Amino acid sequence: DISDREELNLKKQVLYKDSLPSRLLITSESVIHPVFGLINLYTNQSTIQYHLLYTSSTAGSSLNLTLRFTKKNYCPHSHDIFNLRNETYKIRNVVAKYHTLCDNTTSKSSPLLCFVDDDYFCLCDINNTAQCFLYNKKFDQCKQCLAQGQCIKGDIDTPSDYLCLCPRCHFGSKCQHNTKLFSFNLDSLISPDLLSSSLVKQKLSLSMYIIVPAVLLIYGTISNLLSLVTFRQPRTRQNGVGHYFFTGTIFSQLSLFCLLSKILHIIINIRGLFILPIVNTVLCKILSFLLSSSNRICYWLIVFVTIERIYVTIYPTKRWLQKPKIEKRIITLITIFTCASHAHELIKYVIVDDPKYTANGKWCVTQLSRPLQIYNQTNTMIHYLTPFLVNLICTIVLLILIARSRANVDKNKSRWKIFQEQFKKKKDMFIPSMIHIISALPHLIISFSLACSDLDTKWQRYMLIISYFAAYVPQCLSFHLYVQPSQLFLREFHATKMWKTLARSRNTVN
Repeated sequence: DISDREELNLKKQVLYKDSLPSRLLITSESVIHPVFGLINLYTNQSTIQYHLLYTSSTAGSSLNLTLRFTKKNYCPHSHDIFNLRNETYKIRNVVAKYHTLCDNTTSKSSPLLCFVDDDYFCLCDINNTAQCFLYNKKFDQCKQCLAQGQCIKGDIDTPSDYLCLCPRCHFGSKCQHNTKLFSFNLDSLISPDLLSSSLVKQKLSLSMYIIVPAVLLIYGTISNLLSLVTFRQPRTRQNGVGHYFFTGTIFSQLSLFCLLSKILHIIINIRGLFILPIVNTVLCKILSFLLSSSNRICYWLIVFVTIERIYVTIYPTKRWLQKPKIEKRIITLITIFTCASHAHELIKYVIVDDPKYTANGKWCVTQLSRPLQIYNQTNTMIHYLTPFLVNLICTIVLLILIARSRANVDKNKSRWKIFQEQFKKKKDMFIPSMIHIISALPHLIISFSLACSDLDTKWQRYMLIISYFAAYVPQCLSFHLYVQPSQLFLREFHATKMWKTLARSRNTVN
């Protein structure tokens, strides 16, 4: 509509995502429709195309229009017409030439129906004269989007009717999901299934995403309890390996508990179920922090297990690295370093409202500045790649050292035969680190392969989900990885009261 001050006022706005209908029915409460209609096409955050929809004051309660996007009804920017994008000092001089754009006789190309500049929207009238009106291009803007995404409003009276144009490597209703390298999280992976338009898929996904971590937690609780009972025995902690396994078991149990709690928290927020705001915010911060920290502390502890075993293999008579005092200091430093490097999560994780899908829907997201984004990504890569690579290299070196030491004694046997014998004999030295490597490798490869992708195809996202849960398998197998392969640790477990009670119960049943 055009006011007396020649300024455009927005009367009605409709938002379409992905595609437009071929025909459009416009209804109005008044007898006369607005003077003209305009279509804004957003191809990305920086590119907007303006097309004139209609220009007549038609009486009636509705307009039935056919949508066409042609050169004729396209409204170009005056800077593009006069090639002045990079010559701002000439812009004021061309305003006087605006009327020539509407003139059939002076225009070198076909005359225009409309055009825009930074401040005005101009229509060419029947007299070939440009009628320009102040046009606030922020009419259709809003502030719902994260990660510097551009927010486009739909119905002015409906707060949930908006669309976010997300920057590269971000997606979601509020650009809340990040797909940069090693930035995938549970929210971005499972939320599409929980928000599916199919109720059957919603229920199936909900069941699976609760059952899988619940099974990991239940089995892990049994395994970790047996491991803790074993590593409480004094003889198991006469060297550093026992201390590392004891601490790793505690953090394994914590990470499994946080995994299930985090998924339940995501489901509660997406469904819009009621939680006190302060409690919801605390859970958002604490669960994200503990899930990241506890899982990565486990990785670092296994690295030092492998390093200590290399040390013992190279220096069999030295015990400096095996001293309990040294190991406790290393464990303390690992814990402090890992927690401190993730401390920003306690500050930057926040709860944001998202009424787009459910009335009280919410997201637990980070709002990071550009420097913090770089730090967060670098920090994540360090905690993923460094333990993985060090563990892999140390395991290979350990295998080579043991095989070579026996080869000097058993010269009549082939190196491969010696390697097989030593691997079976000392499997307790290799199994924990190898299982951690195997479980982390798929997630590592897939995260690299799908970095900054839109995850449009389901198989990509499901591969990430499977690899994500697979990375937690070692945390629920502590007894099988740390205790069972070792004759010493297994013997100590058989000396515990728990084992004796279990043995008596089994004998009673039999």
